[in-house]
Amino acid sequence: MDKQTIIALLMILLVYIGFDTFVWKPQREQQAALAQVESLEEPPAEEERPGEAAAALPSSENGIEIASAESDAQDYILENDNLRAVFSSRGAVITSLELKEYDITEGTPVDLVPDRSVLLNSKLYTQGKSSDLDEVIFSTVENQDERSLAFYLGEEENPQLSISYKLDDLYGIAVEYNVQNMGNVNGFRVSLDSGIADSEPNPRHKMQDYRFLLNADNKLFKLPLSKMRKAQPQGSFGSFSWAAVRSKYFTLAVRANEVALFRSYSACLNPETKNPGFSIDSFSKDAKAFWNESYTLYAGPADAKILGNYGLQMENIAERGANWLRWLANFFAWFLNWLHGLIPNYGVVIIIFALLLKFALSPLTTKSMRTTIKMQEIQPELNALQAKYKDNPQMLQQEMGKLYKEAGANPLSGCLPLLLQMPVFFALYSVLRYSMDMRNAKFVFWLKDLSEPDPYLILPILMGLFMIIQSKMTQPKPGDIDQMDEKQKAAQSSQKMMTYMMPVMMFFIFKNMPAGLVLYWTIFNVFTIAHQYYLRKKFSKE
Repeated sequence: MDKQTIIALLMILLVYIGFDTFVWKPQREQQAALAQVESLEEPPAEEERPGEAAAALPSSENGIEIASAESDAQDYILENDNLRAVFSSRGAVITSLELKEYDITEGTPVDLVPDRSVLLNSKLYTQGKSSDLDEVIFSTVENQDERSLAFYLGEEENPQLSISYKLDDLYGIAVEYNVQNMGNVNGFRVSLDSGIADSEPNPRHKMQDYRFLLNADNKLFKLPLSKMRKAQPQGSFGSFSWAAVRSKYFTLAVRANEVALFRSYSACLNPETKNPGFSIDSFSKDAKAFWNESYTLYAGPADAKILGNYGLQMENIAERGANWLRWLANFFAWFLNWLHGLIPNYGVVIIIFALLLKFALSPLTTKSMRTTIKMQEIQPELNALQAKYKDNPQMLQQEMGKLYKEAGANPLSGCLPLLLQMPVFFALYSVLRYSMDMRNAKFVFWLKDLSEPDPYLILPILMGLFMIIQSKMTQPKPGDIDQMDEKQKAAQSSQKMMTYMMPVMMFFIFKNMPAGLVLYWTIFNVFTIAHQYYLRKKFSKE
């Protein structure tokens, strides 16, 4: 088997291993970790989980007597420069979260709350009983500013239950719950079971793009929607940091402001949208007359830089591939964004990025090409050695090693540029598919969203054609083939077959990848072809 066939097979193997290592394996590990969380021992009977009590007694008639305010439900609006939130006094819930800087269609802002749904609906738990607050009409504290709002039950000066909201300068909403003089409370539920709304007009890859994420007990768990539709995980933990649901570009996350109470989670699906949601239960062994807890609700883009402002590793909500590649993906995201500040077209930015990377790898490509030419020059000597030691493989390997050393040739050096390309490829995949900067990033004509696959498969076809051209450039001349023995001719026949099989296989791999990634790979191959042509001309004159 000759060098080119080895490289072709190696490339296919690397792509497969790369996806298994950086995409499929992390998903399997996270699913196994979630399964382990689900199988944790249940707390002792006296520490019964609130969710179990609620399942046994779901009716609020069995819970605390809660008196509604004597008025109809009203809506209230809080907003900052980025977010417009609508609240209802019925249940003290959020009914709309509009992102001012992002549209789902022209003139229609993205709303992260699904139609006919609410967020942060809550529930109180007593010893073996539960009380839903969904239909309770709350009063509101007067004279609130445009960024804060407080709901209460009872007297304003001494409320039995109060729920307050306050917007920050970005996409966060501080939420605080206070309960007093309502009996013995031992648990509280905060729910985002309606999940996250679709933020794109026609989301085509929800199964892989939408996820439930959980950071608990110093571990990060991720579960794609494709797995959640088979089973919704639930479990308990001692240290809760945050839980989130994410669409392709946006996220809803509940971040704990303190780690004091034992908590459990339950993931779920919105019955209408089939999108992921969740609820968080806090509970205590001993019932309390007073109960206080606070969270921060994040409702905005799944942008690592913005999420990093909220601490607790919330930047991990943004998809950046395998953990050890995050630094490289973050660098690429920053660099592409910087280039876009100079060139307002991401297609052109990707082309320039491919050119710069080609320049960076050009010393290795030059060395690889020198080796290829030297291998062709010593081919007659290799043929002679193979004929001389055809019955002594060990001696043949020794003599070939000496010949390679004398000629300064390494038959596997051509693999090094390809090996260095693999981390770049997988880091770019997550950046070009999930980076907010790539949302609706246009290039030319039919390429209206570089984060989505090419709808007409033009780029994957072009990529395959250029791969064929590149492969043919490295094939030996007909005269050289005539000097080969039967074994070498058979190897050349295998290489010729791979010349066409390899592009076909790569076409089927790349046709479902982001158009921006296929554009990068295609342009990089074009630059490689031009570079190889130049080097062949240069070395032929030496």
